[in-house]
Amino acid sequence: MGKQLPSKKPSAIFPSSKKGKTRFLLKTNLTKKPVGQSSQTRLWQKVPYVRNGFVLRMDRMKWKRNLKDLLNADEDRMVNILTEDGFLPDWSKMKCPFCNASAVSPLQKRDGLPPRYRCRSKNCHKFILPHHLHPVFTSGKGSEGHSLAVQGCALLLRLAGVPLSSIHILLDMNHKAVERIEKSLAFARKAYVESHQKSMSFGFARGKKWMEVEADEAVFDKFLLPAEDSPARNRMMQWEQWLGMVARGKPSSLVLIRLPCVTTRKRAPGPGAIKKVHWTKIANTWLKGRNIILHTDSARSYKAKVAGVLHDSVVHQKKRVWKGGKWIWQPPTFVRLARHTLPDGRRLTLKAGTQVVDRAWRFIKDRLKINQNVKCKDAWTSAGELFTWYMSNITEKF
Repeated sequence: MGKQLPSKKPSAIFPSSKKGKTRFLLKTNLTKKPVGQSSQTRLWQKVPYVRNGFVLRMDRMKWKRNLKDLLNADEDRMVNILTEDGFLPDWSKMKCPFCNASAVSPLQKRDGLPPRYRCRSKNCHKFILPHHLHPVFTSGKGSEGHSLAVQGCALLLRLAGVPLSSIHILLDMNHKAVERIEKSLAFARKAYVESHQKSMSFGFARGKKWMEVEADEAVFDKFLLPAEDSPARNRMMQWEQWLGMVARGKPSSLVLIRLPCVTTRKRAPGPGAIKKVHWTKIANTWLKGRNIILHTDSARSYKAKVAGVLHDSVVHQKKRVWKGGKWIWQPPTFVRLARHTLPDGRRLTLKAGTQVVDRAWRFIKDRLKINQNVKCKDAWTSAGELFTWYMSNITEKF
């Protein structure tokens, strides 16, 4: 028979359980209480932070490929895997990249050489490697030359969040080859984001649906300007500041906009919040007339009136207030309940805050310094879609 769990509170149990299922269930169900007065209300527990969102269980996640599939694969098998997953194009359906006129034969192997394609034109007849013109996979000799299997394993480890220094040790790869893969992957991602961000949009131009969007700015770099380039004598520190907007429940909708550089004095803590003139221009481009509920911090610039946008904010800084005959510090508010009345008279109760976009900033900044676990559905499949898009811009179907 299984262990019988007591129904009494932990304070009435003697002796208290130190381990096992009883301790786990009692600690989770009976001793865990919400923190703060607002957390104890039924309305707080009823209102979700992200409506229509999804939950990812990273401990139960499975990718399409793993190291076992790639380490034991020969060159033929590796080409088939990468072509099937979208990393390599099928050149038999494309025009020859050399003559740009004739079709290409199917994949063939001869004389013990790696598999390759060949142009059908009698004036060309050039061989084409499966990873010809690819941004990440290369063919070379010497210390930087590695097989497709080793390069695929390095890419898989990088997508899983393994640092470059560890990949160099685990696969016995030249450090320059590992750094080249990282740099090429970053350039491919940059081109993908710049291409797709132009066609992205928030909200709904028609209908009664409303979308929740979070906006916030972050600083990524600062540097000293030469004395002859500084706008003023004491303003020599220049900041690189970006604005991010993301729809709740849709992480792929993240939009990044670089703000104009701000110069300050050397010991300034930061460039300050976004200016109203910059925010008004961005809001009119992305949010105006789109049925948006905007969640931001307490910067005054976000309070600008924009048609079709309802705004709420939270205070991320502690305040010193006079209460009960003495000065006390009021803690910052990261999430609070907000009530909005829509133009058609409907009322919505939501949770105001910038938790989603703050998490995106932390995700980006961590990978600019040292990469950690990637939290997405399948990074290998996503990378395959990225390279499929990249190679489609280079190749031409026959």
